[in-house]
Amino acid sequence: MLNQTPEYQSCIQSSERVSWRLDELLPKDTVLDFSHRFLSDALTGTEAIPFLSAEERLTLNHIRSNSYAHLFLFLEEYAVALAAQRAGLELHGNGTHMRALLRFTEEELKHQQLFARFTGAFAKGFKVAPALLDNQVEVARAIMSKSNLGVLIFNLHMELMTQQHYQETVRGNKDETLDPLFCNLLKHHWLEEAQHTRLDFLEAQKILAQEPEALDAALTEYAELLQALRGTLNAQLALDLQTLEKAVGRTFTPTERQQLSESQERSYVWGFIGMGMKAPLFLSRLRALSPLAEQRVLELAPTYYCA
Repeated sequence: MLNQTPEYQSCIQSSERVSWRLDELLPKDTVLDFSHRFLSDALTGTEAIPFLSAEERLTLNHIRSNSYAHLFLFLEEYAVALAAQRAGLELHGNGTHMRALLRFTEEELKHQQLFARFTGAFAKGFKVAPALLDNQVEVARAIMSKSNLGVLIFNLHMELMTQQHYQETVRGNKDETLDPLFCNLLKHHWLEEAQHTRLDFLEAQKILAQEPEALDAALTEYAELLQALRGTLNAQLALDLQTLEKAVGRTFTPTERQQLSESQERSYVWGFIGMGMKAPLFLSRLRALSPLAEQRVLELAPTYYCA
């Protein structure tokens, strides 16, 4: 019998220690500074595009950064549903587990508000209205149609991907001058997501202790969710290119558009899928669930530019 209660209590304590208020982190009247990159080029891949001027590359970086924030807002939709559902299962069960999962739910709602506030400030300050996906409820429902275990593995991937983004491209980045406000936003998101990754793992352990045979189907669902995520990223990429043409005031040639699409698709897929799959903690968590889980993910990796 698993005794996970000390771990859940530790998550609560860590959450309380790093908690932050939205209005202090990103006040409603925030005006963005568009003179620097928001995201590192490691996540946007704009600097290697030869036919864009320096100003156009910066504009594309801003567009990609706004879409990045929007995609988190977009994807937090299912994360809220997942955390609330798992908390509900403990309503007459373990109170400590329920408290930890309710904090998880509340923090995911706050993150949605954070990214919505950023994209709102971006729209006010950017030269054109950015085109963004708007079918997040439909996507969340599709994700939540999978088993809880499949969604927990997918969510563990997504949350550890965000951890990798902050650790590899923001913290200690001395090669780029990134916008300090956006870096601070990512830092505080990272601080709270650290507890969420622990809770995802604990909940997955809980399910496998009761249904060890559920893992194979859950890993198939994880692979299906990655395919769907790739489709979502490509849909946003098409909108990014529309926004870029409007913002720079020119239409790209078919050859330029193809080069842009290919390079940006690779950047999106590597950032959201490859970096999650190769995250050392993701692989070690999978290995702790089952060596089969790690093996299945490593077999998928080359499909997502992650050899």
